Amino acid sequence: MNSWFEALPAFAVALLILGLPGAAVLAALRMRGLLAACLAPAVSVSVVAVSAIVAPLLHLPWGLPALALGTFVAAALAWTARRFIPALQAADAVPGRGAWSGMGPAAAGVGVALALTTALLTLVAANPEQFTQGYDTVFHLNATAHAVDNANASSFFISSFILPTVKSSFYPGAWHGLTSLLVLFTGISIPAATNVMWLAVAGVVWPLSCVFLTRVLFGGRALLLLAAGVLAAAFPAFPWLLLQYGSAYPNSLSNAMVPVGIGLVLLIIRPSVHTGLEPARALAVVALFLPGAVTAQPNGVFSILLVLTPVLGFLLFAWLRTGFGRGRRHGWRRVAVLLLAVGAAAAALLMLPQIRGLFAYTSPAFLFFPLALLRNFTHAPAPIWFPAVALTALVLAGTRAAFRPGLRWVPAALVLLAFTYPLATGTDATLANIAMAPWWDNPERIAALMPLLAVPLSALGLVAAVDWFRRKYPGVGRRAFLRSRPGALSAVAALAVVLAVSNPGLWQMKGQVEIMYNVPAEPDGLAQVDAQELALIHRLDRYTTPQDVIANNPYNGSALAMALAGRTMLFPYSSQGDLSTDQSLLRFWLNRVGSDIEVCAAAKRLGVTHLLEFGTDYIPAFNNPYSLYPGVTLAADSDAFTLVASEGHARLYKLAICGGVPVQ
Repeated sequence: MNSWFEALPAFAVALLILGLPGAAVLAALRMRGLLAACLAPAVSVSVVAVSAIVAPLLHLPWGLPALALGTFVAAALAWTARRFIPALQAADAVPGRGAWSGMGPAAAGVGVALALTTALLTLVAANPEQFTQGYDTVFHLNATAHAVDNANASSFFISSFILPTVKSSFYPGAWHGLTSLLVLFTGISIPAATNVMWLAVAGVVWPLSCVFLTRVLFGGRALLLLAAGVLAAAFPAFPWLLLQYGSAYPNSLSNAMVPVGIGLVLLIIRPSVHTGLEPARALAVVALFLPGAVTAQPNGVFSILLVLTPVLGFLLFAWLRTGFGRGRRHGWRRVAVLLLAVGAAAAALLMLPQIRGLFAYTSPAFLFFPLALLRNFTHAPAPIWFPAVALTALVLAGTRAAFRPGLRWVPAALVLLAFTYPLATGTDATLANIAMAPWWDNPERIAALMPLLAVPLSALGLVAAVDWFRRKYPGVGRRAFLRSRPGALSAVAALAVVLAVSNPGLWQMKGQVEIMYNVPAEPDGLAQVDAQELALIHRLDRYTTPQDVIANNPYNGSALAMALAGRTMLFPYSSQGDLSTDQSLLRFWLNRVGSDIEVCAAAKRLGVTHLLEFGTDYIPAFNNPYSLYPGVTLAADSDAFTLVASEGHARLYKLAICGGVPVQ
């Protein structure tokens, strides 16, 4: 695939994967119109993720039949629930044209956001076959290849290629389920499918989610929905920062759905703000939303709770105050119930090794705390340094406009989000690390939270500014173009686009993402692979078969041959903490395979036939001790291997002697 135009059919398929399953389920709940369009992708993610988990239990290969069956079952359950639960029967969608109100402006805003995101992506990646050189890229590309090769994208299987001694382990695999489906349906390469699915999530799912939250918070005014859609593409902290940081695709998928989760919870706990989606139906959609949220990246659930902390805290305070109003004993009973519930939830979460493991990660402080706070509030997290002055002004204007009864928690939530980034980058305090543990205390993942509220607030601020301009200059506002609905919408869309493209931080981020997509001509100490290594990977099919097992040091980028060339790698990922006994033996003593019978036996059991040697230019920050694969590093100089192909410094060897016996 040499151009992005060739990727258009695959992009259409990606949108169908993200839209049709959820649309079918929501139709069974008799939901339609704008809200259904905004909610469909999140429900589709749940359907895909759950179908992927159930398919192997039914001995179904991952693909269209499994997805179709999962969609049918989910739609049938939704129809049954609506048929037999009175609250859902009474909560029919808004009749008539109300359900479709705002669809045109919202679609236009999302379309503009998609155009902006697409334009930026095509500037940083010349064609869909390029891939980012982030640390996590190897895992996510290889995990997708693993799902495709084994026709299994279950979240309890997806990481098994790096866990040879573990029978089953949970890893959120919704992203890999979506991307593997795109590969299976279209036949495009894994890098191309990854780029196309990222574009669909960043350019469509994320703006739709922002439109939904904006409508829940501030109403369905056409100008507001249009502005929310466009401005979703204006903030570099999301979706671009996670792509630049390390290709954190699952976290990007999760973050793109978080505004939907926030809006659904608000519709349940604050029914007075509902706009066409009653609490009972919102609760039903939450049940459909949660599986996708957990299997995309569980920290999305914590992100929802973080944003809603002020309103949830107020509701808990009101609940306790009401209890004490009925009597001291009744009040203390409620306190006990609350403490018991919090303790039980914490204990249940800490029983999971994945949750306990979050507290093992800490990021050292590298910014002055006030500076980190300022950079986060002005939407300029590292590696960006230029503040988004206009967007920050719009957010402040929106915050002022939102300060009204029922929404006074929003400014408090914005302040709370503003302090998260400096907690990760401006202090090494233990309490700060614990508070930020759901996001691994990772500055990039935490900085990506700020746009969750910044987008709706900036949209409200932009509309408030336009309204102020009309009042201040009524003569201009009476002109035919601005007085007409299409004219006003066009003016707001154009203004939002100007604000987005004039943000220096967005262009700074473009330059940083471009670096991540770059394939250097020679090793530069930053990229996973250079041009010579990539060229040899693309020639592997001339000298090896998919059944061959290729020995490698995963810290020099050679593990990418699994996804890029469809080859079985002895060590398919760098941070592979789980190794079989034979893998551990070969890691340290592969150079003795030609003479040592025990090492030879291990190589035969694992099927090792070749060695891919990319040298000792290891990926950054992981040189020692994990990058030490001495047996692999020294094997190329042993008599056991013979050179069969090379491309510059990159070399492919074939195992010729094993245990003193020539290999046939």
